[in-house]
Amino acid sequence: MSTLGIVSRNPETNEMRGSIALLGRRNPVGIEIVPNPAKASERQPDFRIYSGANELGAGWIKVSRETGKPYISLRIFHPQIAQWPIYANLGRAAGQDDDDVLAVIVNEAA
Repeated sequence: MSTLGIVSRNPETNEMRGSIALLGRRNPVGIEIVPNPAKASERQPDFRIYSGANELGAGWIKVSRETGKPYISLRIFHPQIAQWPIYANLGRAAGQDDDDVLAVIVNEAA
């Protein structure tokens, strides 16, 4: 599993801020993952992903078949990042005891 970056969640707002490192970029890209206030159906994302004013993708709350616990599945796409979408999940960051510090982990099976 490859980790693209780390985000920290604000437990009061459920917003996440952090950065992801991308190949070909010298500096990490700052991102915000924010709840989608306009969600009107199950098919719409639970979260939107931004870097500044640019929307980079979306996130959906899913439930693990193995553990029954919820997690957030991400789809990151912007033509300046890659030619194709990057699929990732948010999970506990390595070496962290804080449930509000999450790793952006590439889903290599997608």
